[in-house]
Amino acid sequence: MSDTDAAASYGYCEARIADRILFCSGQIGIEADGSVAPDPSRQYELAFAALGEVLRRHGCGASDIVDLTSFHVGYPAHMDGFIAAKSAFMQGGSTCWTAIGVSALGHPRSIVEIKAVALLPHAV
Repeated sequence: MSDTDAAASYGYCEARIADRILFCSGQIGIEADGSVAPDPSRQYELAFAALGEVLRRHGCGASDIVDLTSFHVGYPAHMDGFIAAKSAFMQGGSTCWTAIGVSALGHPRSIVEIKAVALLPHAV
């Protein structure tokens, strides 16, 4: 069973719209082949890229995010790298942000998961 099939079997959806609000499920930093990069900075880059794709598919961008939540294994280790990746993704903008330390995530070897709430720029 692929990761996508497994996620669907658990009732996962990448995003849900309520009124003009887009709720994005948590995104992790996995390579195209499904492997998890051992480098934390690469995981952060890939997780933000995945979040960016979810936003794009729904007509949003990073500037539309009103709330960001990140879950970190081993928090606060590697936070400088995470903040650098977050700053690059947000392109100098800011948003509400909560960082939470956790003991593990759903995908083995993942050290970060990022979820967001965005305001849709137009009625869907």
